[in-house]
Amino acid sequence: MGAATFALTADFQSANGLPLLQPATGTYTIEVEPGRNGKPRVVRESLYVGDAMLFDSHPPRNAPQQSDSQHIIVRIAPGGLYRKGQVETFIASQPVLSQLSERVAQRKDERASDVRQWVKAALTSFASMRFLDFSLEAMRLPSLPGQITLGDRGENLSSVLQAIYEDEGRRQALIGWLQALTPMDVVDLAFPADQTGRVLVSLVEENQRKTSAYSASDGTLRFLTVLAALLGPEPAQLYFFEELENGLHPARLHLLVDLIEQRVARRDLQVLATTHSPQLLRLLRPENRQAAALVFRLTGHADARICRIGDLPADARQVIEQKDIGQLLAGGWFENVMSYLASEATTP
Repeated sequence: MGAATFALTADFQSANGLPLLQPATGTYTIEVEPGRNGKPRVVRESLYVGDAMLFDSHPPRNAPQQSDSQHIIVRIAPGGLYRKGQVETFIASQPVLSQLSERVAQRKDERASDVRQWVKAALTSFASMRFLDFSLEAMRLPSLPGQITLGDRGENLSSVLQAIYEDEGRRQALIGWLQALTPMDVVDLAFPADQTGRVLVSLVEENQRKTSAYSASDGTLRFLTVLAALLGPEPAQLYFFEELENGLHPARLHLLVDLIEQRVARRDLQVLATTHSPQLLRLLRPENRQAAALVFRLTGHADARICRIGDLPADARQVIEQKDIGQLLAGGWFENVMSYLASEATTP
């Protein structure tokens, strides 16, 4: 807190395994100055594959001189038409990555093609990160068949579920999870259409009673939306869920955890979620519990800090293994441990 800029770094891989360099892992970094007038600007940006530079505003050698605050100058990888490397100027009010994508698309040399492929791979990876913030109103809206991308607020829920339902294998998984969740004898789903052709999902019980999305409980709708995200025909590569346990009965929380852990085990997507629920933490598999991170703020400090449970000292991890981790969280044990470790670190 109080710093003039903040920086983000993301590693990504191309889904097609681009043959440019090995290892085929890109690293993108951007540093932004928020600005006092509400107009942020990019002050540093780079894209590397392994140790090879594709572009960098501040490379270790031959760094370009940044001339003014309205622009950012980057050095592009040498090769092709530019044997010594090309220096180009971009506006600083938006990322170089998106601007460079348009420029290199106009060039025909081989090196520009390499840069173009990795810039496209980076943009594709970032576009496939979804930050879902569910709205019950949006989830209850009818949607047009064929809309198979779930909106960030839960828009198109019914049409995405319909697309899942039309696939026999996914249909069985969808119905199975719903039967485990609801006390009703759900045997099927229906998608009645209104006069405009929009559909709204209904849960069908064994006695043929139907409960539409209008009448379904908040928890059922939220669970349906997570199902739509994870089982849909066009899933993202990364999903972020805020307060994952919201609206779900504690006795059914294990179903949500099981669903996410089973889906992530296929290793074609990642899920990040925040929670205040001791029960949810208790339900995690041991390997996932080690990867869970504690977000905390020390007394007298304005900034929040993050520490993976698996990175805690051995003595602390031993306590976690011997005690109920949910009770430790609810009782404030983790906060006490972090305060103690911070005081130890600052003691001469």
